[in-house]
Amino acid sequence: MTKILVIGGTRFFGKKTVKRLIEHGHEVTIATRGNTDHGFKDQVHHVVLDAQDRNHPGWEEIVNKKWEAVFDNVCYTKEDAQVLIDKFTDVTDHLHFTSSMAVYSGAMEGYEERDFDPYTYKIDSTIEVGYGEGKRQAEQVLFTKAPFEVTAYRFPIVLDLDDYTKRLHFYVQKALNDETILFEKAEAKVNYVKGTTAAESIVWAIENKKEGIYNVSTSDAVSIQTLMNWLAEAVGEEIAVDYSSENKAASPFSVSHDQYLISDKIAKEGFRLMKLEEWMKPLMRDLVEELRI
Repeated sequence: MTKILVIGGTRFFGKKTVKRLIEHGHEVTIATRGNTDHGFKDQVHHVVLDAQDRNHPGWEEIVNKKWEAVFDNVCYTKEDAQVLIDKFTDVTDHLHFTSSMAVYSGAMEGYEERDFDPYTYKIDSTIEVGYGEGKRQAEQVLFTKAPFEVTAYRFPIVLDLDDYTKRLHFYVQKALNDETILFEKAEAKVNYVKGTTAAESIVWAIENKKEGIYNVSTSDAVSIQTLMNWLAEAVGEEIAVDYSSENKAASPFSVSHDQYLISDKIAKEGFRLMKLEEWMKPLMRDLVEELRI
């Protein structure tokens, strides 16, 4: 039985990851602040921990055990990354953590892993650190300084019925309310990943001892306009969509250029990726049924 520590595993795909690990027979400990009921009862051991606070008393229990693998879902900055190095250097050989498509920048016909290299990235202490920059810096610190193996999962937007950010819900509700949906660019190509797929990729990499950087998304990308056509199909009637360059930051999926991952690497190593239509259409139909009054 493999002893696995999950830091921040009580919401969305973190919770799905814990569920899969339990189903696969692993001995799972979750470390969270304890603000949310994890729902696993006695199936997991729970340590109350503020992972960003290196002096939190919860660390004492964690660093006095050996872990075959650690999965961190709440590492957002170089400071968070350094805490992980300091705490796990002698207690694990492998750290897995959630990174993001946000590490990439600029207009490209799909982002590959090589388009951001944490080994050569120079941290600029003078710039503002938002979400994407935080993930870049976290990757840089972990991949260049950690004495243990590191695996980073670069996910795009993660969607599912239980997405607490309700980004896809936003569009379904707009369509059901006959409200106009705003986008910058109809032909911009995008892709996403289903919450269950994100969880399964993490479990797959842990069990197969995969090291390095992985894009994890659908195997294809589609235009925003195609996505809205699918939404109209799910709703069962035409929907109002306005495409204009003036609609900057108009809605959660709105982008000014192609923004999708090329996830060939993980697919070639044996992990099955889904096509976007394969799960997006059923998810849209389920949300329509859930939100329709």
